[in-house]
Amino acid sequence: MAERQVVDAAEEVLTRAWIAELDEMRREGLRLAIAVRIADRMAREKLQRAQTGGRPDELTRAHARLVETSAETSECLGHVNALLASVDAELEAVCRAGLERTRRSQEDLRRLRVAWTAAYGQG
Repeated sequence: MAERQVVDAAEEVLTRAWIAELDEMRREGLRLAIAVRIADRMAREKLQRAQTGGRPDELTRAHARLVETSAETSECLGHVNALLASVDAELEAVCRAGLERTRRSQEDLRRLRVAWTAAYGQG
């Protein structure tokens, strides 16, 4: 039982570090999604400005940039969504492992109480 407690404590330390890494991955993914959406919005605004008062060559460039940015946005957001899904799945696995450690610990304590009671009685 003592060996398991040491292993559980080590797993807990590693789990906390891994959760911090997963949190950072999630934040980076969300920052990337925000940056991509901002770039897309800026390209749309530039196209609108070119449509309302720009020269034909400005309109052509703005439209080409919007097409390029929209494609990049779609691809990037697909990657971000995959990353976030992966992070969520990993967090769920970490939670399940933590629950299993807690369950094992509770079972160990139950067995210890049973052994104590068998050895020393109820009092």
